[in-house]
Amino acid sequence: MGFSRTDPIPIALCLEINGKVQRKGNIRTGLIRKGDYLYHGDKLITNAIGFASIMMIYERTFIKIYDNSVARLLFDIEKESNNTELALFEGRVIVEMGKHCDHYLILNTPSTIAKVKQTDFLAEYQNEALFDKLRYSIFTSLNGQIKLKNTHSKDFMYLSEGETVISTLSGRFLRMDTFRSNVGIVNSLLKLR
Repeated sequence: MGFSRTDPIPIALCLEINGKVQRKGNIRTGLIRKGDYLYHGDKLITNAIGFASIMMIYERTFIKIYDNSVARLLFDIEKESNNTELALFEGRVIVEMGKHCDHYLILNTPSTIAKVKQTDFLAEYQNEALFDKLRYSIFTSLNGQIKLKNTHSKDFMYLSEGETVISTLSGRFLRMDTFRSNVGIVNSLLKLR
């Protein structure tokens, strides 16, 4: 398929959809389907049973957006940096980055900016108050390294493979224990019996 200079240029392709996933964008608005293109600035909203799997076309990064999530895709091919940006307003995502991609992915939540390259990771932003109106982001590196910056305190932190951190709107980083192997998960589940 060819695109003229006046046509909007797609930045992502929808690979899988479950439930209802709404798109709000300058090019198209409405429910998205498997095979639909996504464009710079598109906001995806999943419902209680919604799920979307998308592929960023230019760097082969795969993003899975889970239920009750709101995320916006940004990739301006006119900019020299060509970094993909994902704004996560609420919910959970898993990102699998292309191993041969030289671009960065910037993930923004209201509490944190994460910058990653060739890294697979999980991110979640909870907009519901946990304790005393504490809203927070959770990041887990599955492989590679994540550079985190708390938007309130301006503090930086690097997250290595297998590590998890909570970043709060009040400006704090809180390290969490992460299972480093399936044995740890199985043993913990057996203790719950």
